[in-house]
Amino acid sequence: GKSTTSVNLAFALRAQGYRVGIVDTDLYGPSLPTMVTPQNPEVAFENGGSEIIPVEAHGVKMMSMGFINPTDSMVVRGARAAPLVEQMLTRTQWGELDFLVIDMPPGTGDIQLTLSQSVSIDAAVIVTTPQRLSFADVVKGVEMFDKVGIPCVAVVENMAFWQNTELSKRVEALLDEDASSSPPLPEATRKSLLDLVSAPQYIFGKGHRKRLAEMWGIENTYALPLEPALSKAGDSGRPFYLTGASSNPSIASQYDRLASDVITEIQSLEETKEARPEVMFDATRNMVVSITKGGEEQVMSPTELRRRCRSPTNIKELITDDVKPIDIFPMGNYAVQILWNDGHQSLMPYSSFVEGYRTNNNNNDSVNSQLEAA
Repeated sequence: GKSTTSVNLAFALRAQGYRVGIVDTDLYGPSLPTMVTPQNPEVAFENGGSEIIPVEAHGVKMMSMGFINPTDSMVVRGARAAPLVEQMLTRTQWGELDFLVIDMPPGTGDIQLTLSQSVSIDAAVIVTTPQRLSFADVVKGVEMFDKVGIPCVAVVENMAFWQNTELSKRVEALLDEDASSSPPLPEATRKSLLDLVSAPQYIFGKGHRKRLAEMWGIENTYALPLEPALSKAGDSGRPFYLTGASSNPSIASQYDRLASDVITEIQSLEETKEARPEVMFDATRNMVVSITKGGEEQVMSPTELRRRCRSPTNIKELITDDVKPIDIFPMGNYAVQILWNDGHQSLMPYSSFVEGYRTNNNNNDSVNSQLEAA
């Protein structure tokens, strides 16, 4: 679902008036040419082939190896893949853009690391599914971005639930017909039946969005349902955000909210520097010191702070009394990265160790609220 999210996020940003580009960095299975049909699919080259002119669709500039080489499969070893992607990204003449959405391939391999270290990336959006195995991949992804200093500002959970809206409409129509019969169904029975057929079905489990928020302070989390229209739009060459908003406005509104949250998070990374607690290690007292916006000083021992780290790689039984932070610096708006003298790295939300600290949790739609207990 990364490509589906990337494409619809790009067009949601464009709908808000921003200049947007999207680049598909998956050399082996490029999906952008299938998901979005450009006005002119032929890629132009200038200056002897050293500059690439992006294709365009509905006001969004696009580039993918699938546009450059639409017929042949890419057979490239890993060592060559990352430089090719970097060249495609940096040699494309994007012009003036407000946002460039980078659709990365799965995993945490050479391409992801190369781009993270060679290109200035402001923020990352993690895309996952409810299964436990996917959560393990999310952990790896967040920790990879953590290592290269890129804050994760949102999590999108695809296939989070299934709602049979067609069945709900048919049952409601039958109940309306029954209302004219004698005697009609009691109102409580009618309501219970409608609630039963319209309730979300968590086919793959209830997900891990709350756990992600607790572990890393990622406040912006979204749950997208299994929706045939999303798949159909992806195969048709026209993004769901452009074609499915009228038939399923709740999903389109989630992409709008995701775009708004990405914008807000990126803009506030600089603006909220003064509002975030200042965290440092005082070696003379052997204490981690947090200074809040109001000037209040809070202290905590390194051992206690380390024990509050929720990373799966942090084994509490192995924490020693001489553990100490050797570097502490902010990661995004909600957390700090801590490098420890035993080699461990922590990404810790301020709310996990600064007393009284609260973040502004975004209000997603009612379905997201139902899923918060997951």
